[in-house]
Amino acid sequence: MTCASLIIDSVPLRFVQPDTPRFGRARPLPRAFICGLMIALWAFPLFSIAQTEKQIRKEEVGAWLNQKHDCPADPPPYFWRFDSLDFKGDGNQEAIVVASTCMTGTAGPDVHSVVTRDRAGSLVEWEIADADPSTYDNLFGNRNYDLAVLDGTLVATFEDDLDRETPLIIKYKLDGEKFVILSIQKTGVFPTSYDCAKAASEVERAICHVRSLADLDVRLNTTYRSIVSTLPPVEREKLKLEQKNWLRNRDRECAPYKGWVRCISGMYQDRIATLKNRPLVTTTRN
Repeated sequence: MTCASLIIDSVPLRFVQPDTPRFGRARPLPRAFICGLMIALWAFPLFSIAQTEKQIRKEEVGAWLNQKHDCPADPPPYFWRFDSLDFKGDGNQEAIVVASTCMTGTAGPDVHSVVTRDRAGSLVEWEIADADPSTYDNLFGNRNYDLAVLDGTLVATFEDDLDRETPLIIKYKLDGEKFVILSIQKTGVFPTSYDCAKAASEVERAICHVRSLADLDVRLNTTYRSIVSTLPPVEREKLKLEQKNWLRNRDRECAPYKGWVRCISGMYQDRIATLKNRPLVTTTRN
């Protein structure tokens, strides 16, 4: 049985060529043409459904992540970001996913992925190249990052404190089925009252990488030296001990975690004000 007979015999329609003369006899269209037209009309809805089924849905990714991370089926992961983009231009959308699974608690997202389908239709992640460990030496405390597409480029934006300018941005480009690093933008080391290469604590290292804190450190040092240089020996030693205790307290109270920039900044401003308001001590002459 031919394709034409399967379709045409079941459809009681008569097609007429549109350019048939007005007073002429209507000529039926070729059966092969009608057969092809009917197949196209029949297949188009199925093609549309197939295309829709290729789209990656949030619910599907949620179930896949829970299974991958050995999490209970409920609740689903918390999605900080779920965007779609056709990276290859082949009509298939990939999903850019930033999410928190049961493995992370309150520490922030533990999933930063670009999810696609393999040839069998299963969800898989494209590999994203990691930078050299030294790239992250300007991040402190509870660091997190977002993964998004900006102007068609995959970008990782790192943060470690809300009161700090963005310390690290890594851009990627797709190479086959892997994202490789395109560029790295990070903050540098700013001048302080001490040698940052010899920083003795994490707080000291962090201050070196935040311009506002480095500036405060220089201001405090200038204020301290201008005062200590005018004191008699006994008072000078007292102030030196007081300053050492303040530095230990700074490191203890403001260990980099949440809000560490504001903590350090506040302590420096208070210390500068305390020193400036310190009563003048003069040398007594006999």
